[in-house]
Amino acid sequence: LMIRRPTRSTPSNSSAASDVYKRQLSQFKEKGIYVSFAETKNDFYDAMRRLNMDFTKLEEKGVFKFIDLVTVEPSALEEEINLIMQEIISFKPKYVVIDTITTLLQLLGREKVRIFLHTTLGRFVKAVGAVAFLIAEKPYGQDVIGYGVEEFITDGVIVLYCQKLNEILRRTMEIKKLRGRKIKRAQYEFAITENGIVFLEIPDLIMHDEECTNERITTGIDKLDEILGGGVFRDSITLIAGMSGTGKTTFGLHFAVANALQGKKVIYLSFEEQVGNLLRAARNYNMPIDDILGKTLEFHSWIPEAQTPVDFFMRIKKLFEKSPPDIFVIDSLTSIRRHMDPVELLKMIRYLQLLFKSNKVTTYMTLNIETEFDSVPYTDASTLTDNIIILKYKLVGNSVKLFLTIIKERASKHSRDILSLIHISEPTRPLYIS
Repeated sequence: LMIRRPTRSTPSNSSAASDVYKRQLSQFKEKGIYVSFAETKNDFYDAMRRLNMDFTKLEEKGVFKFIDLVTVEPSALEEEINLIMQEIISFKPKYVVIDTITTLLQLLGREKVRIFLHTTLGRFVKAVGAVAFLIAEKPYGQDVIGYGVEEFITDGVIVLYCQKLNEILRRTMEIKKLRGRKIKRAQYEFAITENGIVFLEIPDLIMHDEECTNERITTGIDKLDEILGGGVFRDSITLIAGMSGTGKTTFGLHFAVANALQGKKVIYLSFEEQVGNLLRAARNYNMPIDDILGKTLEFHSWIPEAQTPVDFFMRIKKLFEKSPPDIFVIDSLTSIRRHMDPVELLKMIRYLQLLFKSNKVTTYMTLNIETEFDSVPYTDASTLTDNIIILKYKLVGNSVKLFLTIIKERASKHSRDILSLIHISEPTRPLYIS
């Protein structure tokens, strides 16, 4: 039983259809029937084509039938159900989808629906080893669907939810009941893509017990390496925090380019700047970026409003799988923070921390925040990072100057001085710390 919470944005019909389609498409061996009280055959086929599922092809191969009962008169419904069962018995499908049984409940009543599901359809499913998906609508504010009998006579109950989080829709599936199966995890997030339904399952990420390395990675800035004791530790996470215009992206570019020039694989992910803007900034700083672009350095620019936190994590994980990096830069967390629920964002940062650590990736993250040098900025990311570098403008006389200090460097001694930053155009050293 697949229950759809009331918004029509929750695609239980797409989910059931996707499962049937993928199983049938395998050498056209398994048959399926889709009984619809909700939409016509043409509407269904058109909707599925937009998800790259061509049910016309399956129908031509003789492995799929669509039964359209949208226009059936209530007085003829019982007779039609008998015809449906005759069709099912003669066709012998492996999969049967009924969309939706809510209509049956409204037209036939509790007792007749119970007989149909438990006795008629249920006996057929058990006898031939078939699988039935029953789709139902769940009204607002109610804990049961229809008369409640459906939830007790089915072997499984799955509830689909659709939640609006700012500009995005977060779709989740909750397994309420699955007879004879141990439920390892009850809830999963999923997305509707051009390839149908994709589940965003977070893998088991484990903090490894192996000894940490003392290898240092350059920041790309000589003086900063010096005050950090030789650079940042390999597989550490560094947060660059400061108000707008303090040079956070510049620090990220130094870090990325310097390590890419050493032959390390670097991925730079921006949520604020287009790739072209980053390339222009690097060239204006006389960085030899064209020597490494597309070789050891790759840039990506994503729109933060478009994805949920879990979806972001899965996309970043795919980048890892496609081309495992040594260095990863996220610029910046601020853009994600504006569009995501704080609890969900913290969860995503935690997942990323485990992903980076388990793959021995050294990471820079930037954050737009106004803070003082005498305190650690209270952010979702500060407790999950190994190093925190603060950038801040201060009024000195009649001019505004930029200063830097390190307020956290885990497992290492570091300078606690407040240092001034001077931007110069000297090749390979465009940023100087005095």
